[in-house]
Amino acid sequence: MKARVLGVIIGAGLLAAALAGCGGGRGDRDTPPDGALLIGGPDGRGSLIRPGVDANAAYSEGVDLKAKGDCKAAVLKLRGPANIGPGYENAQTALGDCQLKLAGNSDLSSDYLEGLTWLHRAADAGFPEAQAILADAHANGPQALRNLAEAAYWLALYDTNAGKARVGFAPYDPQALAATRAKIPAADKAAGEKRAASWERKVWLPPTPVGGPGLRSRNVRIPQQQPSPN
Repeated sequence: MKARVLGVIIGAGLLAAALAGCGGGRGDRDTPPDGALLIGGPDGRGSLIRPGVDANAAYSEGVDLKAKGDCKAAVLKLRGPANIGPGYENAQTALGDCQLKLAGNSDLSSDYLEGLTWLHRAADAGFPEAQAILADAHANGPQALRNLAEAAYWLALYDTNAGKARVGFAPYDPQALAATRAKIPAADKAAGEKRAASWERKVWLPPTPVGGPGLRSRNVRIPQQQPSPN
């Protein structure tokens, strides 16, 4: 039977495909998840380096747990999607926010610093929710982190971020933002706005292929398109 190929894009050795086998379902060993990113290998095989629907399922479970107040369980679900990088800044933000909440504001623990790292990755990529959390953290977080000029910078980025118009945007607590604004002196506010005016988007890329809780990372066979009969 002629193999059916729903979509194959080849570029610089990467194949981004949503493939369906002739008789296999989603559990078919040789069928990658929908939306997977594959890197080509010998003998028509490839390695799955970016999961498809599994990452989205893990993210959904993670944010549901976070909404229920179970950040400890949410972190386990969110790590995998966050590590994928571009396109998963929402997972990075949720993960970072949970880690800050779990660590508390008493000191700059390793968990708190890791949370800041994830938030910076999402904020540098232009995710407004992460920028608002960083503004609040620098204004009201652990004493060693407090820096009103830095808070003003992230707040200015959040205020002018066009990403707030996207579907699914979650506005930050307006009362918390108002309290942060009230703390920032005029000089720090002006310096933050000037610095924000020269901001450039930076996207974090994972250094190695990803895998994690709720995600598949395995070898799959890439079906070869058969020539059409004359």
